[in-house]
Parts: sequence; C-alpha cells; structure tokens
Amino acid sequence: MQSEQSPVKIESVKSVAQKTKIRPLRICDCGLADYREVLQQQHELREKRRRGEIPDTVLITEHPAVITLGARQSANKLLTSREYLAQKQIDVIDIRRGGGTTAHNPGQLVFYPILHLQELGLGISEYIRELEAIGAELLQQLGVRSRRRKGFPGLWVDNRKIASIGARVSKFVTYHGMAINIQNDLSIFDYIVPCGLDGVEITSILKETGKRCSMSSVKQKLSQLLINHFSASNERRAASDVRRKLPPWLRRPLPTSESYNRTDNVLSSLGLETICTNANCPNRGECWSRGTATVLILGNVCTRNCKFCSVESGKPDPPDPTEPARIAEMAKQMGLKYLVITSVNRDDLPDGGAGHFRDCINEVRQQCPDIHPVRNSQTDKNTTRREKISNGVKFEILTPDFRNCQSRALKILRDALPFVFAHNIETVPSLYPIARVGGSYQRSLNLLRIAGETYNGIQTKSSIMLGLGETDAEVEQVLKDLRNVGCDRITIGQYLKPSKNSLEVVEYVTPAKFDWWQQKAASLGFPWVMSSPFARSSYFAEQENTL
Repeated sequence: MQSEQSPVKIESVKSVAQKTKIRPLRICDCGLADYREVLQQQHELREKRRRGEIPDTVLITEHPAVITLGARQSANKLLTSREYLAQKQIDVIDIRRGGGTTAHNPGQLVFYPILHLQELGLGISEYIRELEAIGAELLQQLGVRSRRRKGFPGLWVDNRKIASIGARVSKFVTYHGMAINIQNDLSIFDYIVPCGLDGVEITSILKETGKRCSMSSVKQKLSQLLINHFSASNERRAASDVRRKLPPWLRRPLPTSESYNRTDNVLSSLGLETICTNANCPNRGECWSRGTATVLILGNVCTRNCKFCSVESGKPDPPDPTEPARIAEMAKQMGLKYLVITSVNRDDLPDGGAGHFRDCINEVRQQCPDIHPVRNSQTDKNTTRREKISNGVKFEILTPDFRNCQSRALKILRDALPFVFAHNIETVPSLYPIARVGGSYQRSLNLLRIAGETYNGIQTKSSIMLGLGETDAEVEQVLKDLRNVGCDRITIGQYLKPSKNSLEVVEYVTPAKFDWWQQKAASLGFPWVMSSPFARSSYFAEQENTL
C-alpha cells in the first residue's frame, strides 16, 4: 500500500479549536510509516505534551509488516524464529507498552493518542474504556458489531479478536494505543500467539463483511470519534468535575522531581506493575519521589470485582516466572531498603498466589543480601570478613484473603520470613455486600489472627477506608475487632473514587477527624497508626513508629 502522506509527517486533519469551550485536539495522519519512526515520534510528542508545549495529539497510521513484543514477558510468544521472520521481511521489535505480542501490517488502522489524562479527568482504566468505546463505534459504522471481554483489553466479534490495545502512561501522558484490523493480511498473526492468548482467532472488517473500505474514509470516521471522546466530551466532563470537586485538603500538585522520574523509568523499563498505577493511588507522586513503590505481582487482572477498586477483573494469566528476578533488579537499581509487595486476588490458584509471594521475596533477598563483604583493616588487605548490616531490604506483604486456602498459604509463606504481614479489612461489615463482593469480614479477621499466631514475633497490619457511608460506631468496632485478633498496625484513609464505575464517595472526612481516629486507635492499643486523608495501606509503611 502506498503512503497517503509522507511517513511521520505531522499534518492536522481537522482543527477542533474553533470554539473556545472545546478542548483542542490535534489529529495527525502519518500515512504508511515505519514503526520505529512513529515510536520515536511518540516519545518526542509525549515529552512536549508533558511540558505543555503542544495540545493533546493523536497519530493515525498504518505500518509495514512488524511484530512487537510488550512488557508482559509471559505474553510474548513467537511461533517461529526471528531469523525466519526477517526472511519474510517482518521486523520484530521489543517495546515497553502493556500487553504481549501483536502484529501490524498495511490495511490495519493504528492510532496513538498522546493525551494528558489528569487534564482530561480520566484514570487509566477509564482511558482504556474510552479507547474500546471509540473502536466499537467505528466498527459499528463499518458494519461490524463488537464487544468487550472483561480482563482482556480490546474488542471481539464473538470469540474472534478484531482490535488490540497496548497502552502506557508516563507522567500522566499516554502513548502507544490501539490497532483495528480493517482489511490487512491476517496471515501475519500465524507467526505469533496474539497477546499471549492461545487459540485465539483474529478477524477483520474484510473477513466479517467481505467488503473493502476506503482507508481515507475510515480515518475520517475515526477522527470524528476521537474528537467526540477526547475534545467535545471534555465540556461534559468538566461539568461533572464541578459536581464532585475535591475539598482543598485532598488536592495535590503534579509530581516533577527527578526521583519520581527515575522511579517511573525503572518500573517501566522492567515491565513491572504497581498498585500505585493500577488503583490510581493519589500518593503515587509523593511515594515515587521518595523512591518507594508498591509492586503488584501476579498480573493486573483480579478474579473479583470489588466496587471500591479500579483494578480490572476477569481471568488472569498464569504467574510470570520472570517476575521475581525483575523485582529483584528493581530493588537493586532503586537501592530499596523497604519493599511492599501486593497482589490481585488469585482465587484461580490453589495457593492463592502465596508461592509467588515467597519466590519474589526470596529472589530479592538472594540478589540484594544484607550480608556484604567488608574490608577488615586489622588483617591482611586482601582478606575480607562478612558483616551483618542492619539496613538490608525489609519486606511488607499485602496479601489477598486466600479464600479456601488460608492454612496452606500461610505455611508456604513461612519460607519467606521475616516480613510485616498485611491484609486489608477495607471497610465495615455492613458495606461488604456493596463494596467487597466475594470478600468476607470474618475471613479477613481470621487470616490476620492465624498469621499472628503462626508467625511468632512478626507484625500484622490492616487498613480501612472512610467515606463510604460507614458510621463512627461501626469503625470503632472494626478497630476493636482488629485488636482482638492481635493486629499491630492500622492505616485509616479517605476513600476516593478511582474510576467512573467505582462506588461514589459519600463523605469527605476532614483532617481533624482523621487526627481524632489516630488518637482513638492509639487508645485501643495499636502501637502503629497512620491516619490521614491520604493514608493508604502502604503509605510510609517503612516507618518504624508513628506514635
């Protein structure tokens, strides 16, 4: 296919700044363009957008035959050698977008939004839903009805995949994007396992309808949809933001420090997930600027669908055996002294994921030992002695409730001691049917009790959110219940709605009331209390004392 314009040449398809009330959006047709060149263009535009030098921008393109490998190593599956693919003139490129292996070739429509999510008022999960909505509306206009599949970003026609999403966000700015099969040669997918999903059939508009499309017309339709979702719709979103305006004590400046950027780069380069990003945590800027992050293991797809959380739910992938080594490398690069590890619920695993927690901790200990060779000045200069130092990596694990396997999970985790054992109670029992479907208040209390009894001498920890409609009496009873099962540490924080499908905030609790809860928890016997609007389960977890 011939390029409709010069590759990677930025040309505005349509100006949408004609009305001052409509947010500017620049749409650029790159024609048929080399993947590497467009990737470089994305990086440059992303930095300009972050600095506010350009408006939100979307690149629309087609690529010569190329296979790209994502950050999720377990989902990168080639069915033939790179040498063979080179003979077929198919490039293979390792990148750091989300997802696994995918393929591009002429006749496939690809678009890369460079958007500032914070200014748009979107969380990451909401952004992915917007991409899926745009793709579904475009396919509908072209005569194909598609659907989403929970836990698998992209679009499907029955069980056939027609569109893929591989997105990343850095410093609130998006890059990478979405590919929709219009009339491309689908045989390129025979060389890969698309997105790591075995047995998936790939389809296209041409295959479903038997009709060819004008790519120019398709691009124009896409451009209008992009405007509808990311420009004109902003006026409606702004009105919504006014209704849910945060009180002054819950507003925070954008993170800009070198430490924040370094943390972001390390996590991105190693393809690691964090709860900071997946749960849209408001403390990400502060924590990453301190060089700390809470690692999310076992994937970013949960087997449950708690309404207070923005983590995707669905069928997760098997545990990634490379993850422990990547976490160890992160700990080395960041010089961590305290590492918090958490996970999604993995009710699909016999041990609930306990073995993977153990492996991650032990790998970090092996790669970052707290025993170091130290020169002994009183002996021969070539002689070394081994000295125990007190500032080796310490661990806190924030686990799921290990439904149906608590005893087994705790037995497995014994091989990774010592650590602080944390499990969040989340809310009061009366709100569990609304906020924590699949959870059990008594099961969570039981896990904390058994952990304290099983691991002699370790600290146990839990966390509760305020602002979901609970009463003071209910919160106080939860604190008493936690102390009765031996819980040592408690975090009390404000619930903030992380995505549009999450529960609404019922109340914004004042800082003074959080101070009151700090004193109440201390009076009930908690030796470690973190209570503030921004407190989260791992917020300043490294502090030895808080009282």
